[in-house]
Amino acid sequence: MAGLKPDAEVSIALATGVMAYASYQVALPAVADIRSLEPNNRDVQSAERVAAWTAAGLVSLIALVTKSPSVFIVGGGVVIATSWTARHADQVSTVTQKVGHAIPAPAAGPEGVVGDEVASVQQLPTTPMYGVAV
Repeated sequence: MAGLKPDAEVSIALATGVMAYASYQVALPAVADIRSLEPNNRDVQSAERVAAWTAAGLVSLIALVTKSPSVFIVGGGVVIATSWTARHADQVSTVTQKVGHAIPAPAAGPEGVVGDEVASVQQLPTTPMYGVAV
């Protein structure tokens, strides 16, 4: 397929971008759902890696078959942008609604969070009730 016409090359590049985007939509929950979870969720990170490898494989295969740099550039751009979006959403704190790396972590000791960050509920002893901790 060397020497594709420009209109065919653009169409194939856009279709490749859509396929890369679709691989993320199939493998991951919606970005809003990822943002509602706690940061650094291992399941989300694992699913994002699977989607990234799947999308990169599709883009590479189609770019090699068509021998078109446009397919590789458009598809690769979609993979990078979608991967960054999912990874950024996974880092957002559910409390502050901001990325967690910009916020200093509270001091933690062997018993957990120490200092003013300890909630009064954490200080009270809990007793199991019918096999469930309350």
